[in-house]
Amino acid sequence: MSTLPTSGCIPTGDTTKPYNGGVRFINGDTLIARITPCLENGKAAYINILNEGEVAFGSTEYIVFASKDDIPSCFYYFLIRNSKFVTFALQFMNGSSGRQRVSGEELASFPLMIPSKEKLAAFNKVGKLVLEQMKESTEEIQFLKQLQETITATLSSN
Repeated sequence: MSTLPTSGCIPTGDTTKPYNGGVRFINGDTLIARITPCLENGKAAYINILNEGEVAFGSTEYIVFASKDDIPSCFYYFLIRNSKFVTFALQFMNGSSGRQRVSGEELASFPLMIPSKEKLAAFNKVGKLVLEQMKESTEEIQFLKQLQETITATLSSN
């Protein structure tokens, strides 16, 4: 769960290990946390960091939104970042007070009017550019943080 950001769209801290269960996802999928307080805090990610054809897996506490039909994959990321969607999801939380969860089936019942193919195509064009810029910004921030740590360690050792 720690790899899902509360702001931004790119997961961090990925590791390589053999599959041992959990949800599977590929580039173009959107992940959202299903458990409290992660859902309330906005833990979500758009997956665009995998190699071509690579399949990743993660916590069973993720819900995966995969593109289908003519709906662009980036549409789901922006949908789950919408406050109306989050409010809707929170209404369906169930379980003990400290470990409440929402199911994918309940989220699938979110009332949504699908725009025309033309509007979806225009949205996809802009949405992909925005997500790519977010990815590049995240990578730059991570690089600068590492650089800062290296400089700080070097200065501290002298």
